[in-house]
Amino acid sequence: MKTAFLITARLKSTRLPKKIFLEVAGKPLIVHMLDRIKYAASIDKIIICTSTNPEDDPLEKIASQENVFCHRGSEEDVLARLLEAAQRHDLKHFANITADCPMMDPKLIDQAVMKYQNSDADLLMYDYSNNDIPFGCYMIKVTALEKVCQKKNETDTESWDKHFTSNPDLKIRSIDVEDKYRHKTLKTSLDYPEDYEFIKHVFSELYRQDSVFSILEIIDLVKRRPDILNINANSELTRRWRQHQQRFQKGLVKQ
Repeated sequence: MKTAFLITARLKSTRLPKKIFLEVAGKPLIVHMLDRIKYAASIDKIIICTSTNPEDDPLEKIASQENVFCHRGSEEDVLARLLEAAQRHDLKHFANITADCPMMDPKLIDQAVMKYQNSDADLLMYDYSNNDIPFGCYMIKVTALEKVCQKKNETDTESWDKHFTSNPDLKIRSIDVEDKYRHKTLKTSLDYPEDYEFIKHVFSELYRQDSVFSILEIIDLVKRRPDILNINANSELTRRWRQHQQRFQKGLVKQ
């Protein structure tokens, strides 16, 4: 099964301004993310979903330069923006993650697509009920997203998971994470300056121009180099993210 990958992205960030345009190994992190997603065999289209705010104009330019699509919509209503992009491209389902995950593993994207193909899920995600830090992506059925957008009464949906999990008519499913992928303190998303420092060190050790390093290589690296792990392992966001994941995991059904 082939599907599209929708990246929700904006340049507005108070913690780390224009973070996805910070450079590592001579490229903006958003470009590294696009490069990595292109390695996923299950993805045949990439769409950057950003806002109509002129501040986000550079994202449309990057999309053109990297030969991917760009959809611009509501600044605050992420769900509406995703739905518009999906409808515009006649999608029945799609993979999704935010642009602050520059070290996305294409093998895990392929795994999520395969699991979704063999499930009845309206929303499928990786299971982090044991407090592990997430690195996978979502799979979303467009008809379910349509139902959510029709029912919601909020226009600020940056945090959108509750609109799915609170709907008893939707099938929320999860993928069990293999033990080899579990790590209690590894944080690979980009939110704070410490995260950027961590990512720079990972790229310095693992980056290759002709291939992509995997999440397993990152895990092996931080086991060998706890000094790299400790750059951002104890951040406040790590604690907050764990709390968020615990709330989100309630009621999930494993595939």
